[in-house]
Amino acid sequence: RAGDVAADAGRQLQSQVRDMARKLALLQQGILDVRMVPIGQIFDKLHRVVRKLSRELSKEIRLMISGADTVLDKLIVEELSDPLMHMIRNCIDHGIEAANERAQAGKPPAGRIDLRAFQKGNRVVIEVEDDGRGMDWRRLRELGIRRGLITMDEAEGMSPTEAINLIFAPGFSTREEANSVSGRGVGMDVVKTNIAKLSGMIDVHTEIGRGSRFSITLPVTLAIIQALVIESAGHTFCIPLNAVLESIMAERGEVGTIEGQEVITVRGKTLPLLRLSRLFGLRAPPGYRPDSNRIYVVVVGLAQHRVGLVVDELLGQQDVVIKPLGKAIRNVPGIAGATELGANRTVLLLDVARLVDEGVRELAGFGVGGGGHGR
Repeated sequence: RAGDVAADAGRQLQSQVRDMARKLALLQQGILDVRMVPIGQIFDKLHRVVRKLSRELSKEIRLMISGADTVLDKLIVEELSDPLMHMIRNCIDHGIEAANERAQAGKPPAGRIDLRAFQKGNRVVIEVEDDGRGMDWRRLRELGIRRGLITMDEAEGMSPTEAINLIFAPGFSTREEANSVSGRGVGMDVVKTNIAKLSGMIDVHTEIGRGSRFSITLPVTLAIIQALVIESAGHTFCIPLNAVLESIMAERGEVGTIEGQEVITVRGKTLPLLRLSRLFGLRAPPGYRPDSNRIYVVVVGLAQHRVGLVVDELLGQQDVVIKPLGKAIRNVPGIAGATELGANRTVLLLDVARLVDEGVRELAGFGVGGGGHGR
């Protein structure tokens, strides 16, 4: 009889736990819903910007908008206004040709900019695309040399994608003289930095004579995200799950080096490796003994760029509430925020965009671009 009572009590407890979990989930969703607003709030402002700049530059521009009802975290929408405005300015000033140049190229006199937003899984993608002249990667590479951003040796081993991504380098400019619309073209580095602060990434695709497309990928909300919890040198970190392509286990003997940079070959593609323990100067606590024969590699990235993060353990997936960083670590490269994993244990959230940049930069000039993924 005592056993029946205990079993009944256990069933009641399980029912109460399930009911509490359901109510917490509803509360969590309610909080998120309050924070969600349509991105059209800032899209509407961009119509005015396009009209104004069209008059200033004597260019006929059509702005085509789709997906204005796509919802995002209010905090993200508020921070997107300036980056999108800068990108639209660049499209009009640098991308869209003058009417006579468009006529010679067989294009309609009116330039076109498409601004799209759509949800893709648990992410939102925003695209800014123009039908202008596109970007010549060889010219960008030469400008990189002239601006002192890359050396001749680095330029020789640079792929078209790496050359195009020079537009995101601090101080890069395509103009010799500033103008009132978009300066010297400087500012895409700031756009990329601001997007990274929102746990997002930006990618560009361009074709000479046909135009350029910038794609921004962002989390739907900054409040609660899914994260992969990992351990390195006895320290716990979280990685935004939407930036994780896959996790693999490898033998330590599979790790090679190129010019002193650790790499690993994954299904025929070479990935740069970053060890979190070295990157952050972590000291393992006394008695900490990771497996000496194998490592875990968490492949992260977006578009063409992938990097492998070497960690000791994969601790599982968890929904986490993101908190802002304190002043002491606000500007630490590679750290995007913090969260608590129970028992008042604060864990840092990795800035994947910054880590991918670091890994790709390490291999720049060696003919390896951090492309490809999968094992």
